[in-house]
Amino acid sequence: VCSAEGRVKVAFIPGLINCDSFLSPAGVSYVYQFTWECYFTNGTQDVQFVIRDIYDGQEQFNLDSRIGHFIGFTEYGRKQAKYFNGQKDYVAQWMTEDDRWCRNNYLWMEDWAIERKVKPQVKITPTKGMSSSHPNMLVCYVTGFFPSKIAVTWLRNGKEVNSHVTSSELLQDGDWTYQIHVFLEMTLKSGDVYTCRVEHSSLPDPLELTWEPGMSESERSKLLTGIGGLVLGVIFVVVGLIVYLRNKKGAPTIQVSQTQGNSLSL
Repeated sequence: VCSAEGRVKVAFIPGLINCDSFLSPAGVSYVYQFTWECYFTNGTQDVQFVIRDIYDGQEQFNLDSRIGHFIGFTEYGRKQAKYFNGQKDYVAQWMTEDDRWCRNNYLWMEDWAIERKVKPQVKITPTKGMSSSHPNMLVCYVTGFFPSKIAVTWLRNGKEVNSHVTSSELLQDGDWTYQIHVFLEMTLKSGDVYTCRVEHSSLPDPLELTWEPGMSESERSKLLTGIGGLVLGVIFVVVGLIVYLRNKKGAPTIQVSQTQGNSLSL
């Protein structure tokens, strides 16, 4: 089940057959698929039903309820389409499936599939940029959301950033959730505040995650140099004080005593 641009597609696969045992040489596999697809717009107001015959990833023929007859795409598919189109009752029977199959299945799938919503998780990770003009990059990882429609925006100091922003394709996680990665190339400056804003139907308000850079390399170098100088200065002061105290303790003392003969003793 996937949602895109206001339409919902539900695909049922009654047949998925591995044909390697009886239709192909040893060691070669082929797959045959027969799918029933329901497309919904505005709930069940507008329903489109499509069946497809697919062999080894190649669509052979299909029937679209909006077209009303079979269409072939390969030599075999065109022969089959011509044969089925000659059976008017057979085509008419399939044309009723948009109501019998699609609308009926929509009702029991609505709660757990069509109206299903999962909130996204957001994480920001700094990394190296791809160019010398923008040596730094921030990656906003948005994961675990459903449905697939989502908007991810970068902001710097509260203002939207449109340049040097790229995005991965929408990725399926395999558990009915999606993820997307949005990249921002930039140059780190202390004081700048970067925000990844996510808008999704599962969220009552946009979700914003903020990231602030630490000190730049030059600032960090100056700070470390200053700290190093301070430490060395303290060491010299301590060593000097120790030497002074030791010298003072071991120095000879002179005692002057007043005697009857006014003599001086050392």
